[in-house]
Amino acid sequence: MELSYHTYFTEKDKKIEKITECISILDTLKFFIYISWEAKFISPKSYESMTVILDTVGKMFGGWKKSLEILEKKKDTS
Repeated sequence: MELSYHTYFTEKDKKIEKITECISILDTLKFFIYISWEAKFISPKSYESMTVILDTVGKMFGGWKKSLEILEKKKDTS
């Protein structure tokens, strides 16, 4: 959450790099939650609710990154 906040206020030329880092951290979190579920540290219901939320956040980060990449391509071709 903190990194996504900082990403929002980062200079335009560094945003894609920061969003990529956010996505990487999110993927790591998903992995640890999966391992916790496999080890039965969390219930299947908790695992399901967390993965739905994290998938939604991942889609939001992916959309944010894609929109910046489109803007960057337009800027490069202009």
